[in-house]
Amino acid sequence: MRSKILIFLTIVIIGLSVHYLIEDNGYVLIEFLTYSIEASLPIFLLLLIGVYLLVRLLSLIWSSPKYLKERLNQKREKKVNQKTHKAMILMSQGNFVKAERKLRSISSDKSVPIDTYLAGFSSAHYTEDQTLRSDWLLKSLAAYPNLECYINLRNAELLVESEQYNQARDTLENILKSDPKNTLALRLIVLVYSKTSIDHSMTKYLQEIVDHGNLNETSKAKLIFSLQTLLHELKDNQGLFEKTWLMFPKELKNHPDLLLCKYQSMMNNDQHEITEKELRKKIPKTWNANLIKIYGLLDNPDVLTLSKRADLWTEERPRDTNLWLLSSHLAKREGLWSKAKQCMERSIEYLPTADKYNELGLIFLELGQKEDAVEALHKAKDLL
Repeated sequence: MRSKILIFLTIVIIGLSVHYLIEDNGYVLIEFLTYSIEASLPIFLLLLIGVYLLVRLLSLIWSSPKYLKERLNQKREKKVNQKTHKAMILMSQGNFVKAERKLRSISSDKSVPIDTYLAGFSSAHYTEDQTLRSDWLLKSLAAYPNLECYINLRNAELLVESEQYNQARDTLENILKSDPKNTLALRLIVLVYSKTSIDHSMTKYLQEIVDHGNLNETSKAKLIFSLQTLLHELKDNQGLFEKTWLMFPKELKNHPDLLLCKYQSMMNNDQHEITEKELRKKIPKTWNANLIKIYGLLDNPDVLTLSKRADLWTEERPRDTNLWLLSSHLAKREGLWSKAKQCMERSIEYLPTADKYNELGLIFLELGQKEDAVEALHKAKDLL
C-alpha cells in the first residue's frame, strides 16, 4: 500500500513539474455541445489518474460490506478450526468430556464444518451420555442433511466399536435401504453378523454383500460363520431352511461349510437318498473333509453301496487320509473289522491324530487284540 501511495505522489510531482517548468508542455481541448475543457497535457493526465482513483475508491466503498463480511467469516472459521484442533487433541488424550464442551461452545456457529460436528458426536459417544450423543447426531443431520449417509456410517462405526450391535444393525439397514451397494455399510454389516445372529430377513442383502462388499478372506470367513449359525438354527425347519437357502448367492451355495449345513438339515428330515446323490457329485469337486465325513453317516442307500463308492474314491486318491477314514467307518458299520483296521491304519499313515488312534484301539478290542489296543490308546494319549 505504501509503495502505491509513493508512486502516486511521484507521478503528481512529475506532472506538476512538467506543467510549471516546461514552457510548451502541450494543451488538450475537449469540446462537447456548448461546453469545452482546456488544460495542459500534464494536468490532463493528472486529472485522468484522479478520475481513475476516484472510481477505484467508489468501487471499494461499494464492495466494502462484502469484503468485511468475508474477513469476518475468515476470522470466525479460523477460530472454529483452532477450537476443533484443540478438542481433537483432548480427544486423543482421552479427555472426551472437556473436548465435547469445547466443541459445543462453537456448534451454534453457522460456519462449523462437518468434521467439527462429527468430532463433537464422537466425543459425546465416548462419554456414554446417550442424551448428549443423540443431540449431536441430530445437530449433524440438521446442519448437513445432504451428508446423512456419511454421518450415519460414522454412527454405525462407533456403535460397532462399542459392541452395540443391534443399534448398529438398525442404522446400517436404513443406509442400505437407500443405498444397497454402499461398500462400507455392507462390510460393517458383515462384521455385525459375525458378532450377532443373522436372521432370515437379512439374507436379502447377501447378493449385494458378495457383489459389492469387497470381502477379504477374514470378512468372508466371518460371513460364512454367521450363515452357518443361522442354518444350524433352521435345520429342523426344512421349509424355512429351503426358503432361506434359495436366497443365497450361487457363490455361497457352493461353499463346503454351508453345503454341510444343507446336507445335515436334509438328513435330519430323512432325505438321505437325495443327500447321497448330491454328495456323490460334490465330494469329487471339493474333497472336503466334512462332506466326506457325513457321507459315512447316510442311512440310504445301503451301507454296501456307500462302501463301494468310498472304495472307488480311495482308488482315485490313495493318499487322501479322509477317504481312508470314511472307508474305515463304513467297514465298521458292515461289521468288517479287519477292513476297518486296515483302512484306519492307512488313514493314520497319512495323518495321525489322537481320535484316529482311539478308534483304532476300539477296533483292536473288537478283533480281540488287547495288546495292540492298549498300544494304540497310548499313542492317542501321546498326541494329546
